[in-house]
Amino acid sequence: GSVPQPIPFWATLRMQVASSFVSRIAPANTGALAVGVRFLQRAGLPPAGAAASVGINTVAGFAVHVVLLVGFVAWTGRQGVGRVSLPDASTVLLVVAGVLAASGIVVVAVPSLRRKVLPSAVEQVRTAVGSLAGVVTCPWRVFALLGGSLGVTLSYIAALAATVEAFDGGLSISQIGAAYLVASAIGSVAPTPGGLGALEAALISGLTLYGMPDTRAVAAVLTFRLLTFWLPILPGWLVFQRMQANDEL
Repeated sequence: GSVPQPIPFWATLRMQVASSFVSRIAPANTGALAVGVRFLQRAGLPPAGAAASVGINTVAGFAVHVVLLVGFVAWTGRQGVGRVSLPDASTVLLVVAGVLAASGIVVVAVPSLRRKVLPSAVEQVRTAVGSLAGVVTCPWRVFALLGGSLGVTLSYIAALAATVEAFDGGLSISQIGAAYLVASAIGSVAPTPGGLGALEAALISGLTLYGMPDTRAVAAVLTFRLLTFWLPILPGWLVFQRMQANDEL
């Protein structure tokens, strides 16, 4: 949906499988982004267009995640949270805004960072805006872009729900979804590949916060991560090697 020209389905699928390996060896999902850009360049897109397409896909995923997070948290409410006092939404937004503002001030204030970051950022924004205009004017591309991001996130929630049910967690789908979306947001800012460590801790905390016994929550989360994080590494590596040999990456 974010790419302005048709790309081969099976090659794109192979790229996604390969990125499940590369993202495990690079921090903060940078490996998957690099693989996406490289693949699109090999498919015929110019470097700026490939970077813009990957950026639009990332922004769409972020937007879908935020909408689902708000929806699941509102659906769940404070039921099952017990005596924990949750911060108001306005407080959370103020903290996030403060962090973003502080980051921007640091970039502008430090000359070396300003010279390195701002020109590249301005160019990327200009290219992404041009590409975004082509996406929003095509309903099919909007559907593919947002529908794909929605399908990925809901699939992870379904996988977590299955492992919670396997260990008789006793939680509703709204509670599981809210716990996953909050934990995923925390894991996405962790410096470790795939949010390793931070995501597990946040997931266990979220599930126990909603009333799942500690031992069952640990077992469910470790099983979930085994299925979605560790097991795809070997097939991802094999596909990555094949794509490199075929000059697809």
